[in-house]
Amino acid sequence: MNLRAAVLLALPLAADGVREAGPAGPETFRDPTVVASRDGTLELTLDAARAPVELAGRRVSAQAYNGSYLPPTLRVHPGDVIRLRLVNALDETTNLHVHGMAVSPLGTSDNVFLHIAPGRAQDYEIRIPATQPPGMYWYHPHAHGHSDEQVRNGMSGALVVEGLLDPFPELRGLREHVLLLKDAQIADGKIVRRGIGDDAERTVNGQLDPTITLQPGETQLWRIGNVGADLYYLLTLDGHRFYEVARDGHRLARLVPKRQLLLEPGAREEVLVQAAGPGTYQLRTAGFDTGPQGNRYPGAVLATVRVEGAAVPPLTLPKRLLPVADLRRRITGRRTIVFSETADGDTLFVDGRTFDPSRTDTRVTLGAIEEWTIRNESGELHDFHIHQTHFQVTEVNGVRQRFDGYQDIVNVPVHGAVKVIIPFTDPVIVGRFVYHCHLLSHEDKGMMATIEVMP
Repeated sequence: MNLRAAVLLALPLAADGVREAGPAGPETFRDPTVVASRDGTLELTLDAARAPVELAGRRVSAQAYNGSYLPPTLRVHPGDVIRLRLVNALDETTNLHVHGMAVSPLGTSDNVFLHIAPGRAQDYEIRIPATQPPGMYWYHPHAHGHSDEQVRNGMSGALVVEGLLDPFPELRGLREHVLLLKDAQIADGKIVRRGIGDDAERTVNGQLDPTITLQPGETQLWRIGNVGADLYYLLTLDGHRFYEVARDGHRLARLVPKRQLLLEPGAREEVLVQAAGPGTYQLRTAGFDTGPQGNRYPGAVLATVRVEGAAVPPLTLPKRLLPVADLRRRITGRRTIVFSETADGDTLFVDGRTFDPSRTDTRVTLGAIEEWTIRNESGELHDFHIHQTHFQVTEVNGVRQRFDGYQDIVNVPVHGAVKVIIPFTDPVIVGRFVYHCHLLSHEDKGMMATIEVMP
């Protein structure tokens, strides 16, 4: 069973809930700008400030990095070091998290307990292990109480570790695109906050329904990231399948053909798209319902795909990629984690407690491989995410899942449960970090806990 699509197969709204694009003229798709490492080092300054940005074809006041709703994509290699200076010109605390990376949580690395006060700056040094899986990750603020607001304003960007397709000669050199899915609620020339999904503009790279062009038969690599704060995306592309290569930055053991992709908040999918015959097709996200205690919002056309020009011979896609280790026979311990919330949804809990950065909720010894059962006792969806490592999903509501690879985000169904196996085996992750629901409004309302991996 397809985990992301199957968990909520009954939840998407009917097709007539899709909101078509407006009458504005077509806009050519634009990839984000790129800052790449050189000689093993990536150096960058990010200025966090309120600024006028270009969003959905208009000028909007927003909290942004470097004055852009779409900050640069960082491209690095395993073994590189990122030296990044974050300048806080906001009127509130901020910080930086590199989502999905198996890097140190200590010091000035991926330390979410490090906070930068207004008017101050912080130099980060993030050393990427040589063993870091190639794929798509992302960066965003993680200051508790401010994460939702700052990401909703556009403070999020892609981080790509190179090498995903290098082992497959037939796939090298494919044209690729980075598609960052963000949503914004706009009023009076600025980004505002309403109910989750209410009157939200759904954008790709800050654009409304841009046009992506392929030749008939051409194969492209699309790196798709849900880097917004709270919305789900259930994607389809008229007349096409997606061939899933990697999930959450982790290459799968085989190509998985899918008619639809479910991207929870924070999730990434890297897929091959093989163009059909000449014509115009639409990349859509369906309407979505997160449960009786949650939110219901319409779908949208995200992008138009135009297939035109001289045809090229379609590639023969490999059925298998590279082996991935199955962790089911290596479990050293088990525990249960419970997500819950008050009836009014104003306070959310992990194991009956709201987040306290001074408290350590879970302790694990380096070398452990644990099976966690994540239970959702609320009437709305949550998605589970843990920092510094990945996991293998084994069950959803008691249904065994086929093993294709790892991920770092998983849906937890309404009044349901998932089982995951988490390896705490990489010495680089020794230290304190967090796990939480990645709907950032839920995280900011308390649904986050701390974990310490001890030597």
